[in-house]
Amino acid sequence: MTTDDTDDTGIDVDPFQIESRLTSHGVYVTEFTIEEGDYVLTYESIAADNGVIPHQEIGRVINVLLDLHPESWEGTNVDATVLNLDGETEATWHVEDEWVVDLEAYRISEEAFSERVIDSIDPARESADSSTESDSGHGDNTADTPD
Repeated sequence: MTTDDTDDTGIDVDPFQIESRLTSHGVYVTEFTIEEGDYVLTYESIAADNGVIPHQEIGRVINVLLDLHPESWEGTNVDATVLNLDGETEATWHVEDEWVVDLEAYRISEEAFSERVIDSIDPARESADSSTESDSGHGDNTADTPD
């Protein structure tokens, strides 16, 4: 974790606050930095399994980041790496700042935003059992989208 940082828009970002809010959702932040204005987040997930990342969990991460900013915030890129509890990379995903701007301006729906994020998921390895995704509810095409 880093100390308090300011993103490119001048908004103070408190990594401890992000970590605290995500921990209550079973998301354990191991690193949060701001690199060239982008949020770079690495976290352990108790629910990540064989490259399958629960979409609702991704939605919670995004919601926490959105909730910590004023409504006038124009977004930033988010690059996330998801680790299992053994510290192995399960997948990566990202959000582009334009998606946030379009969502906040009602140019895209929450469903379209979720689909873009879900489409960005890049598993580090193939799921050993593809039925796990659908049986566990991780395979639906909607994330827990921003309010």
